[in-house]
Amino acid sequence: MNKKIVLPVLLVAVVVAVWFLFFNNKKQPVIDQKPEAIKVSKHSETFNQSMQTVMNAYFDMTKGFVNWDTAVVAKTSAALKQALDNLKIGEIQKDTAIYESALGPLDNIKVELTGLIGDTSLARKREDFNMVSQNLYDFLRTIRYDASKLYFQECPMAFDDEKPGNWLSTEVESDNPYLGTKHPKYGSSMLSCGEPKDTLNFIIADSMKK
Repeated sequence: MNKKIVLPVLLVAVVVAVWFLFFNNKKQPVIDQKPEAIKVSKHSETFNQSMQTVMNAYFDMTKGFVNWDTAVVAKTSAALKQALDNLKIGEIQKDTAIYESALGPLDNIKVELTGLIGDTSLARKREDFNMVSQNLYDFLRTIRYDASKLYFQECPMAFDDEKPGNWLSTEVESDNPYLGTKHPKYGSSMLSCGEPKDTLNFIIADSMKK
């Protein structure tokens, strides 16, 4: 090969190599990712687990009322009773004031639930469900339940189209357990009737956790 051709080719190769080595070191942008805050609870894990069992049974029972399913209501109300009997309430005894204040609504829940299980008509069971929900709301508010955010819903026309009924949900929009899917007058047209009357949010975010 002619030397006049080889020398320019080598020069170009050297220039390209130098450019790649010294001028093409693009640094990847550093993304500042702040750690997500970790939720912490003032209650013990044992109590929270037993309380979650209670809430799961309650939400399942709510779905039974939404669907006018007496078999589901019967099954889930029994499950709720067992969960309440197994609730590790002693775990919050360290705070005497809260513990003693919580016993009243907790006992009321059990009494109303016993009535719910014993009643034969779905209409009467809904009345008991309303009282269970109100006392459960009082209990959760008293102990400052912080495992999740809850909404205390109200339907203004739950009973005889003029008396309100309440229930708890994890979402702002929640299916109505008093009107439900098979209401003889409204059918499913009023399934979403109701709105939050109060919000329970005692969740503590530990921003110091990394």
